[in-house]
Amino acid sequence: MTKYFAFCVNKYLNYSCLIFCFTSTIVLLYSLSVNNIWNYWRLSGTLILLQLASFLIGSFLGFLFGFPAHNNAEFPTKYQRNSSLKEITSWLTKIIVGVTLIELKDIFIYSKAGVIELSNYLTNDNSQVIIIGSLIGVYFVLGFIVLYILSVTTIFEELVLNDRNIDLILSDQTMNPNSLNIDNILTSDFSQIDSKVKEEVLKYVSNNGVGNLEPLLTKRLGKFLFAMKEYDVAARAYESAYFKNKEDKYSLLNACSIRNKFLKEFDKSNNTLKEFITNNPDFAPAYYNLACNYNREYIEFRNTGLESEYIENLKTKAANYLKKAFELDKGLYSEALRDQALDGMEIAEIFKSSKKNETE
Repeated sequence: MTKYFAFCVNKYLNYSCLIFCFTSTIVLLYSLSVNNIWNYWRLSGTLILLQLASFLIGSFLGFLFGFPAHNNAEFPTKYQRNSSLKEITSWLTKIIVGVTLIELKDIFIYSKAGVIELSNYLTNDNSQVIIIGSLIGVYFVLGFIVLYILSVTTIFEELVLNDRNIDLILSDQTMNPNSLNIDNILTSDFSQIDSKVKEEVLKYVSNNGVGNLEPLLTKRLGKFLFAMKEYDVAARAYESAYFKNKEDKYSLLNACSIRNKFLKEFDKSNNTLKEFITNNPDFAPAYYNLACNYNREYIEFRNTGLESEYIENLKTKAANYLKKAFELDKGLYSEALRDQALDGMEIAEIFKSSKKNETE
């Protein structure tokens, strides 16, 4: 059902939202029994606030019973499941069973009295007592169950992951992530890496993706995968590093360069750079990389022997973006003279043209 009514990511909160909508609809319909609009809003508002208050009280208790226990041991045993609810449940079960066996006769008497009392409420139209009692009971239990489950699952997981990251930082192991289980793998000479180590990294990426590490580690993982010629995964790693740290703009440029040069994803790479330029109009390397992209694509088509307006436009676009890069950063000129991605372009003329625009 939550597939069609997805209010949030967590399925337990989804179910809670569905129950809230259902009971709130019943409350609103029940409130129509009053004689004027003001009493309607007073009654419906009071009942809805009552169910929210009951949910919050139950949630607080569920959080207390489910919050992970913490000790000062080493990391693997630092967090433990909170067993207080288990102990209380065992204790209450024994009490309930004992009392039930002793007071079995009186239970039937009290049950009969409860049914008669409920009948009187309905006959005398005291239905609000049942509505209020039901709302308090249902939402107290619902809040307890939902927050207890979240505490022993989602919150527990977040605490463990955050604590692991803190341990890595404090122990100065951020350059060698334990999750990869490889000694100094991301700081070693990539040319010396053997096939077994490569298999370990690929297995890690297959199981965990490239988004579970810190930005610097993600960037180093991208460099490692690029050295292994795993270009698609390397590009995704660099993209992940950028989205985790938007100040690391060169990671995105690396991803775009890989997609353009090695994966031949010309449009995707160019569109990403154009969107980046829209948000960073003064970042010269982005224009420079876009110029390289268009010139690579131009060379790719030119080598096929085809001639068309589209191919000529690629050369023009490359020149225009390179000119803009020179206008923002003259230091890129020396880089452009050595860059094979700009082969065939009249770099000196484009550079002179960029300087001429400044004097005009």
